[in-house]
Amino acid sequence: MNGPIPDQIDGGPFGMLKISAAADGYFYAQSGAAGGSPVGPKPNGADIDAIMIQAKKPTGPIQFAVQLAEYTNINLGANKPKEINGSMYTTGPLRAAYITLPLTDDLSISVGQMDSLEGYESAFAWNNPVALRTVIASVENSDSRGVSASYANGPFSGTVIYGDGYDTGVFNYLQFLVNYNINAKSDVHVFGGVALGVTGPNTFAYGSGGLSNGGANGIGGQGQLANVNSNMLGGWYSTVINGLSLTSEVQYQYAKPLHRYDGITSGGTSDNIAKETSNIGIAEFADYHFSNKAYSIGSWAEYATSHGSGAQDNWFVAPNAELVGFAVAPTWQYGHIYSRLNAGYVHLLNQGRPSAGYGSSGAGRNQVVSTLEFGLLF
Repeated sequence: MNGPIPDQIDGGPFGMLKISAAADGYFYAQSGAAGGSPVGPKPNGADIDAIMIQAKKPTGPIQFAVQLAEYTNINLGANKPKEINGSMYTTGPLRAAYITLPLTDDLSISVGQMDSLEGYESAFAWNNPVALRTVIASVENSDSRGVSASYANGPFSGTVIYGDGYDTGVFNYLQFLVNYNINAKSDVHVFGGVALGVTGPNTFAYGSGGLSNGGANGIGGQGQLANVNSNMLGGWYSTVINGLSLTSEVQYQYAKPLHRYDGITSGGTSDNIAKETSNIGIAEFADYHFSNKAYSIGSWAEYATSHGSGAQDNWFVAPNAELVGFAVAPTWQYGHIYSRLNAGYVHLLNQGRPSAGYGSSGAGRNQVVSTLEFGLLF
């Protein structure tokens, strides 16, 4: 699907600006809904998925970007459909705000709040082949504050960000992304994140909209302490064959043992990370656009598993959970409007320890989600 196409306007003292905006929402129906289920208590409903307005100045000796946005995501089988929530981030609706200084034709530096470098899938549904995201995306950064350096020369480009991974306000996280264009139709990308210090349990973590230990305001998540202290390595390869885009992604994430907070509890559970904990995911994405038509079909299939020994190891669904899933999305797009029917299925190969699942009993291994999505792109 084609995302927002910026319009160029005269910004007066700011020079020529590129402005873009978008919004989308959906009706949904799902199985496995119940109180305490990872997918929430509601079997059906309607929600706003995302709104966005962005201004960029991509030329001149001082460049900048400002993005106001609210969004939420359905990570298939891992979280519930819900409306956008402005209190989920410490910066409210300000998702990006940075200044870029081009030092040479190849090298530039940026300072401010920037998009994450981790993963293939976007936080905005209209940038993905399917609005339902994989669980691979659920454990990644979305945006963070810091300083970055970018280099591009010929087929090679790369960016490094030093900042506060996971919106914690603790500046000890390093992200990197390296890209290589093999030819006009194929490219490869390698990304990663490195925790250079320790982030404590009383810091904010946007992954669950609360403190990283899940205490205090009661809306955080036990797994966030491992997440904000994790290291990540992944990559994807994309190619286009006669209108069919194929992308293969793999991602590995782990957190080292962390014993200094074992005297702090969240919900009666220690914030001690007793042993190394990790997760790994692989996914194949496909997107086919019918020639000279307003129709396309996006899809993906994934496998993911996690390893750990305690509550902090709850990367998705439950500690030590293992799952497979797939999703498909026939799409119609005409000019600035689009409609997309998203359908996904996930099956728990292993319900983890302690065991978790879907439905009122928490023992269901299968979950199905369908959304009818409508959007405007400018």
